[in-house]
Amino acid sequence: MTYKDEKKLINLLKYSPLIFIFLIFITISLFLYSQNKKNFEDDKKVLEENFINSNKKNIKNDVEHIHSYINKIQKETENELKINLQQRVYEAYNIALSIYNLNKKRPKEEIKKMIKDALVNIRFLDGRGYFYIYSFDYECILLPVNRSMEGSNFYYFKEGKGKYLTREIIKSLQNKKESFLKWWYHKPNDMKNQYEKIGFNKSFEPFNWYIGTGEYIDDFEKKQQNKVLDYISKLQYKKDYIFVINSKAHYLSHPIKKYINKDIKTVNNVEKDSIDFIINEAKKSSKGYITYKQKIRFDNKKNLTKTSYFEYIPKWDWIIGKGFYRSDIEKQLKIRKDFLDDQFNENIQTLFVILFFIMLIFLGLSLYLSKHFEEIFKKYKNSIQKYINEKTKQQKNIAFQAKTTALAEMLVNISHQWRQPLSIISTISTSMQVQKQLDCLDDKDLIKNLDTINNTTQQLSKTIDEFNTLFKSQDIISTFSSDELLEKCFNIVKFDKQILIKTSIDSITLSSYKSDLIQILINIFRNSKEAFSESIINNKILDIKMKNKDENLEITIVDNALGISKKTLSRVFEPYFTTKYKQQGKGNGLFVCKNLVENSLKGTIEIKSIKNFVEVKVIIPKNIKE
Repeated sequence: MTYKDEKKLINLLKYSPLIFIFLIFITISLFLYSQNKKNFEDDKKVLEENFINSNKKNIKNDVEHIHSYINKIQKETENELKINLQQRVYEAYNIALSIYNLNKKRPKEEIKKMIKDALVNIRFLDGRGYFYIYSFDYECILLPVNRSMEGSNFYYFKEGKGKYLTREIIKSLQNKKESFLKWWYHKPNDMKNQYEKIGFNKSFEPFNWYIGTGEYIDDFEKKQQNKVLDYISKLQYKKDYIFVINSKAHYLSHPIKKYINKDIKTVNNVEKDSIDFIINEAKKSSKGYITYKQKIRFDNKKNLTKTSYFEYIPKWDWIIGKGFYRSDIEKQLKIRKDFLDDQFNENIQTLFVILFFIMLIFLGLSLYLSKHFEEIFKKYKNSIQKYINEKTKQQKNIAFQAKTTALAEMLVNISHQWRQPLSIISTISTSMQVQKQLDCLDDKDLIKNLDTINNTTQQLSKTIDEFNTLFKSQDIISTFSSDELLEKCFNIVKFDKQILIKTSIDSITLSSYKSDLIQILINIFRNSKEAFSESIINNKILDIKMKNKDENLEITIVDNALGISKKTLSRVFEPYFTTKYKQQGKGNGLFVCKNLVENSLKGTIEIKSIKNFVEVKVIIPKNIKE
């Protein structure tokens, strides 16, 4: 090798890793920038979708809650009205009975008048309720709303649907002293329409009377409706509120009080078409979503996109609804974008720091290796020069040829060990560029490729260590699991599908030199893999066991490839001993394994061979203290 070639090799060792790392930094930076933009767009879509779906669910739940509350109120309306009427009649009955008991000695007509006078002016149910008295002979005794009818016979009196009302009441009291009864009748302010009414009557035995009262159900329901509206109004606050309208497009409930009982189209805060759609859709399908433009909001913001959910209550002719504004997502999007920008900046800074230190390490390693190779070349030159000076011209020629051959062999070995990792790095970086151009490079592939590049660059350094056999693992103690360990090894050493791999792994947590242990297993696996490639057996089996043995981890690896002869078995741990051609192996694999197991991991390693089976057993402590 000429001096010029030596300088080229040394310069290649010095600068190529640095240039390669710099290119990686530029590539990753550009990728992270584009990925940051893509992530924001993806997150934006997801956030918008989640925001809409979440808010749709929330407003639907709130409306359904109010609807359930209304259903409960509606179910309780008649029962509550009955209780109210019953209590009132009991009061009237007790008043009449008390007057009777206190005045028994007086004439009956006088007592009757006292009872009528006591009850005639009593009003309840917001002034609509009053007491009436009839005899079981169908005579009207007391009718406060029409005193002229008192003394008349009501035998032939019919209610709104044509039933004889007094007859029905007396019939309901024949076998019991009190009863409820429904009938239909017009209202004082509406003589055309008939309204359902419910009444309660109780027998008053001293005079063969019955005392009763009644109430229009819809009038009582209005009271219940006001109760519900009052409940809803307590839930209202600005942006997040329940609205209630009727089919005539009037607001019944709204946080802005001046809107209540006004026509929505007159208020003009919502598009008229949207109001018509809500009303028509409510009557048609009872419930649904609608997205529309809010012309003006309480805070004077205009033309906001709003999505509302509504449900129709036919019995009350109510449409209850609740909505949310799409513009509210903008704040969340800004927060997310700021977060991604900060994350991007942090990633760039972290990447820069990491690659900077890697560059320093590679620089130091490159300088060391270049100096080391210079010394090797110098040593060889001096040795050959000395040999040439001591021997004849023929001997000098032979020595020169030996030097050339030795240097060539070393460079071939180094080249062989460096060629494949550099090829891997080149292939991966090229693949990443293509994937990036095709916009199909995802985070998983990126991380996987960077891991492979990182592992490969580490292998480059380890190759030099193996050639010199003087380097030890400079790893630090870390915590990892047996499963993680095996997975890492399999990611590096790929076995053919023809090889059946059996594993029996106890899940163990280790505190040890992870990289050293990985290097040991990789060397053993590669030996098995190479042995299988030379074997002609059909059923190729690799059996891997990791067992928890008190304070130790016992690793047993058995293959059924070729076996090892006794002569070879006695030398497998010697440095530079190999059964392969130089182009295939250096002979340092098991020597390095033994050195790492005993010196670094404080354990033991042994190899046995029976026929075609080779068993490698490694026993190391689970926890190593620094």
